[in-house]
Amino acid sequence: MLSRVVGENLLNELNTLKEQISDREYIRIIAHYDGDGTSSAIILCSALLRMGKKFHLSYIKNLGGDHFKERIEEYPDVYTIVVDAGSDQCRFVPQQENLAILDHHFYQEGPASCLNINARNHGIDGTRGACGATMAYIAALALNEKNSDLFPFFLAGAIADKQDIGGFSGLNLQLIDEYGRKYKKIRTINLEGKDLVESLAYSTDPFFLNVSGNIENSKKILLKSGIDPTKNVFDLDEDEKKTLEKHLGIKLISQGVGTETLKYLETDMYRFPGLDFTSKEISSIIDGNSKLGRNGVPVQFFMGDESQRGECISNWKKYKSRLIDYAYKAYKELFDETNVRYFYAPESEMAGSIGGLLMLYLAPQDKPLFGFNVSDDITKVSGRGSRRLVNEGLNLSLVMRSAAEGVGGTGGGHDIAAGAVIPKGKESQFIHIANTMVKDQIAGSLTPS
Repeated sequence: MLSRVVGENLLNELNTLKEQISDREYIRIIAHYDGDGTSSAIILCSALLRMGKKFHLSYIKNLGGDHFKERIEEYPDVYTIVVDAGSDQCRFVPQQENLAILDHHFYQEGPASCLNINARNHGIDGTRGACGATMAYIAALALNEKNSDLFPFFLAGAIADKQDIGGFSGLNLQLIDEYGRKYKKIRTINLEGKDLVESLAYSTDPFFLNVSGNIENSKKILLKSGIDPTKNVFDLDEDEKKTLEKHLGIKLISQGVGTETLKYLETDMYRFPGLDFTSKEISSIIDGNSKLGRNGVPVQFFMGDESQRGECISNWKKYKSRLIDYAYKAYKELFDETNVRYFYAPESEMAGSIGGLLMLYLAPQDKPLFGFNVSDDITKVSGRGSRRLVNEGLNLSLVMRSAAEGVGGTGGGHDIAAGAVIPKGKESQFIHIANTMVKDQIAGSLTPS
């Protein structure tokens, strides 16, 4: 029961959302464009469809105040749910009551009349213990406990948000313990794909230098391990699994990864009745389509439209190939400042994925990493850190907000991952501010009290 998982105050907010939805015939959903946001959209759309509600789904990329206000005020009389974003933006529409937020990010409080349901308001760690799909899932459960079967998409969102690294925790773990028991969980190597050659060649998380993106080198590492390349990861016996894991672990260590990253080599994967994909594959498919701007394809497919299967898989592989190519290029073109590193990404939707991949698997772990994508009039920024840097005092949410505001933009997010939008041409100024802030944050944590 949901009441066993969430506290009384959070449950009351979810029930308020249920009451507000109940007398509406038509509801608008705005989701963040990434894998977590799109997973959230699948959950909410499915729940509303089961209630017989009409709905319209759209996505948001630019979370700047003016853009958010413009999107909300397009249809001010339509009840709108914003998921995986919105807590930091609702202050820009302070009079809007016809609005509900389901979010997990840090935010700056301000005047607002909407229903703002944020995990952090209830003592839940929105970086590791709850994501957008977590909030969408508990909202769906509040509407009807039968929506517990949407569990695969809650898990997909949490994985897309990297909240599974080192094991699930917080509200995520409570939901898994309560609603995931009926599904088959398998502890195995963190790979996806129909066979091991494909699994390694398309692997981005983990990312294996000179193996990911290379069919021949993928075959070589398998043959060196004495393993049939045509096998699937689930076909491996315990000895084969240990042997392959040892070789892959050595490969990651040679790349200089941290202990946090090594933990991600093995993971718990779920398999679901009626779905052909593991929890990791569902997450990867949704995220890959989303990053290509094809968010609607996995929503249609996972809501039952089999005609979308081919495009769904094709987009997934296209995204993987593109990310691998971009990551190798960015790795060769990293720029170093005293306390930060940065790179330029060819596509705005890819900057965060490239940055996350580099931070975990390729770049040195001593500094946070910023990715810039420059368009005609704005530059989008994605920042990535590590758990170790966060423990040392790094808070990228504050860095992004202050550095962006310092050059006339907006920003925010998590302590370990955050984003910003700034005016084109202000990249050097942004880096200068960020460089100073990161120095002060890390130094401040080492200062004796």
